Amino acid sequence: MLVVAVAAATDDAAALSRDLLASATATAVLERRCGQPIRAEVDRAAHKDPTPEQRKRLGVGPEERVAYRSVVLRCAGVPFSVAENWYVPARLTPEMNAALEQGERPFGAVILPLQPHRKPLEQLLAGIAPYVLRHRALVLDAEGRALAEVVENYTAAVLK
Repeated sequence: MLVVAVAAATDDAAALSRDLLASATATAVLERRCGQPIRAEVDRAAHKDPTPEQRKRLGVGPEERVAYRSVVLRCAGVPFSVAENWYVPARLTPEMNAALEQGERPFGAVILPLQPHRKPLEQLLAGIAPYVLRHRALVLDAEGRALAEVVENYTAAVLK
């Protein structure tokens, strides 16, 4: 189910939202807008357990590990997005898990070999200050398995 709230949205924020909905990963959209690779500034101390609803959407039981990653995605040092990501490590390769746990690459860049695509759950274009847009989505692999649930908050800098 896609929930959409659009009140007084700018044309630029609405265009960004359309780009995100049409793209396999948010990382790809941000890199096109930035013109260079996006860096993920990871808060390694952050932790949030998935809700029962998130576990259901991810298709995992109460005992299966779901990892959490909180990041600021930056273009040339400028924050474009503040994102949360609950992902299923068992559905990624050991190399992907190591890159996510230790590196600064965005989730979308790390999982690209799995041919990801997004299933939108919610988009908000109003009432989310200081952000201009929020997307919540499931990230699926080429076979339709849920890899992650993401909540992405976009800053005005991504619109410039």
